Amino acid sequence: MKDLFVPCTVGRLRLRNRICRSATNDYAGNPDGTVSDMQMQIYQQLAENDVGLIITGHACVCPEGRNDPRQNGMYDDRFIPSQQALTALVHRHGGTIVQQLNHSGGLCPPDVIGGTPAAPSPLAYKPGIQAYALSKTEILQIQDYFASAAIRAKEAGYDGIQIHCAHGYLFSEFIDPQTNERMDEYGGNAENRFRIVRETIMKVRKAVGTDYPVLLKLHVNIRGQDAGFSPALMDMLRFAQSQGIAAAELSGYDFAAQPPEAQSYYLEQAKTLAALPDIPPLILVGGLHSRDMMQAALDAGMALVSAARPFICQPDFIRRIRDGGISACRGCYGCFRCYQQTGRRCVLHKP
Repeated sequence: MKDLFVPCTVGRLRLRNRICRSATNDYAGNPDGTVSDMQMQIYQQLAENDVGLIITGHACVCPEGRNDPRQNGMYDDRFIPSQQALTALVHRHGGTIVQQLNHSGGLCPPDVIGGTPAAPSPLAYKPGIQAYALSKTEILQIQDYFASAAIRAKEAGYDGIQIHCAHGYLFSEFIDPQTNERMDEYGGNAENRFRIVRETIMKVRKAVGTDYPVLLKLHVNIRGQDAGFSPALMDMLRFAQSQGIAAAELSGYDFAAQPPEAQSYYLEQAKTLAALPDIPPLILVGGLHSRDMMQAALDAGMALVSAARPFICQPDFIRRIRDGGISACRGCYGCFRCYQQTGRRCVLHKP
């Protein structure tokens, strides 16, 4: 039986325990895309409080893929010094940190990127905001942006990178048939919809080498086709294994629609995938707010378990559950808006 709190190795990542802080947008970066003092404090708290693997909030791979005005960037070498300071801080406190890289696709706000958002198809991915369809040349360029950002992350001292393919952003827009109406080699059947992810993995792997840890974040489900999605996902995971992907973190498109009392949202789907041969180690995220829930996920075949909101509520979440306590997080999603509106990261924090 895997123990939550015993050091382990996943791929080339050596971790203090099997608990990850899942990528969490903190809306706290500097307006120029560099790491802020507030972010340094956030990551220091996580490293000091025994998080096994810290996955950063998503950093954008190009200006046109930016999600909010305070999102960190990795599309220029000028971002490297502040990122180096961040990774050095985490390492001084014994932590392991991976940078999540992303393009926000049709969810990019026009006022943030200074133009029309790009997406697989000319649809409104946000109400009232029509995206334009990427050309093949632009798709290949975005793949190159991910590869260049991965090189910068490696230079900045990150222990690995995670390619974000979930939560309604560009790559999940390509994967989802309801948001991808293309009829070329990047649309139509499942193999074509996953093509941008496969090609990006290969370019990133070529850029950073075979030994550098590369992770993925993927949905286990899809709107309206939950029962039929697994074969395509299985093929994607087998391809990921063939490319030396260190781990795949499993989430779902409907994570934000789960009620506060929901638990272990995607455990059953993940359990089925974990039984497959020739796939990378799996990380499960979604509704894992207690020691018992996390241990159940490990017992179901997960290599690691992941949480986001409990760490916003209590950076010492791991120490609390290790000592028999429970998370104070009430699953309200107030943290999605709290920091921008009040300067507090959790509705339960004191002003």
